[in-house]
Amino acid sequence: MQITDEQVFEKLFREYYSGLCNYAGRFVFDQQVAEDIVQNYFITIWEKGQLPVTDETFLPYSYRAIRNSCINYYKSEIIADDFYSTLTLEWKEQLEEESDFIHKEEVQAALRKLPEKCRNVFLLKCITGLKYKEIAELSDISVNTVKYHLGEAFRIMREELKNISFLLFPIFF
Repeated sequence: MQITDEQVFEKLFREYYSGLCNYAGRFVFDQQVAEDIVQNYFITIWEKGQLPVTDETFLPYSYRAIRNSCINYYKSEIIADDFYSTLTLEWKEQLEEESDFIHKEEVQAALRKLPEKCRNVFLLKCITGLKYKEIAELSDISVNTVKYHLGEAFRIMREELKNISFLLFPIFF
């Protein structure tokens, strides 16, 4: 598909920009970062001038490219020391938003008891909603290791929150 025609590019941008931003927002919780990812995607399309897709395959191709860009964003964030603390903060903020949820401290205490690797995988799953394979790519571990850490995290959380688990697990897990 030739993208060098300004009208074709503008049509694609107007038609898909908002939806692609919403899609990126499912992976990246900062709306500005999601918009930046989508804008960079369209800039790349414009600079290349041509895409190896047709009108029918543009949207699936775009979803895949945006998803990969979001994963790459998280990979670059993992390099930064405060990435997991940011995820922990987002988790706490989600709990805070549940104003009628009276067990916030218990959940936060249980989260602190998780081993670091279990906690990191748990947060990637619960906060970002990434799939096992995506978590494995981000964390540079195997899918089976992701499954192990999630299983361990859920086991510990279940044990730590056994007195309130009947309330928690349908909501958070």
